[in-house]
Amino acid sequence: MHPGSATDTLLYHLCDGQGEDVVMVHGLGANLAFWYMGIAKRIATSFRVITYDLRGHGRSRMRESGYTLNSMSDDLDALLDHLGVTRAHVVGHSFGARVAIAYTIRRPERVVSLTVADTQVSCLQAPMRLREWPYWSIWKRQLIDQGHDNLPSEDEFINYRLLANFNRLSRQFASGGLPNARRQGPSLRDRDMGRKGAQNWERLMNSTTAARDFEDDSEITVSALRRIATPTLMMYGEYSHCLPTCWALKELIPDSRVTLVRGAGHFHPVVRPQVFVRTLLPFLQHGAGPKLKHAHSAHRQTETLGGKHVLRRLIKQRIQ
Repeated sequence: MHPGSATDTLLYHLCDGQGEDVVMVHGLGANLAFWYMGIAKRIATSFRVITYDLRGHGRSRMRESGYTLNSMSDDLDALLDHLGVTRAHVVGHSFGARVAIAYTIRRPERVVSLTVADTQVSCLQAPMRLREWPYWSIWKRQLIDQGHDNLPSEDEFINYRLLANFNRLSRQFASGGLPNARRQGPSLRDRDMGRKGAQNWERLMNSTTAARDFEDDSEITVSALRRIATPTLMMYGEYSHCLPTCWALKELIPDSRVTLVRGAGHFHPVVRPQVFVRTLLPFLQHGAGPKLKHAHSAHRQTETLGGKHVLRRLIKQRIQ
């Protein structure tokens, strides 16, 4: 790993492999280890993979302020400059996907392709309460069965803090709440820096402006999304609470395609890394070619949520 300076902070990053550049941006509360070993090492057999710790995460510097999407985009831009990268494929998960979208809007000439792995955008999807999430009853029942009786109110909004808390409570929650315990996936606890990483996250949220900054994605607008001409892949978990954003992005970005990952939720990259790699590699290699087909679970998912036509009508009402 090599530290490199970017904008007003210090970013810790890792480069692996040779070929076209693929930069991977992790979500909140994680670090660059989110992408290893299941994904980055496999992608690095065909590309040069760049992973880095977002500011305030992992081994990157933590400052009192400056955690907006603008700042994060500046960090990414400066990192690519530092590495001598002119253009790159940009892959992001959760908040990291927000960074990837914001960067594509600001610097489209530097983005070869965009991969959005399970994120929510405010201009496309209103905040969702737990009771409004179709799969909450499944997770609630499992959490109670596991002995967790101090659950949040069903009126609480699903946000990054809530997801982080659930992940600490239950390995099954991160893996999609699958009834079959043999199919449990790894908790993000296995992908961060252990106790030190948890302490780092608490300090970030309680002693900086990060908690406020993370909630502001106002620079991602419907009109800006309509202007994205970059080949775009959306990968979302079958059980994700962010699916309304997925289908809205599909409506707005002309050169886009969707894959739903069966049997997984928001954290599908670490739960189904083989599926992630099998979907991502062909897209990176032929991103400007024929569009990928929807995963065979897509039809069942749209029906579960009320039908594709109903969803599209709701999406159009939201983005008009």
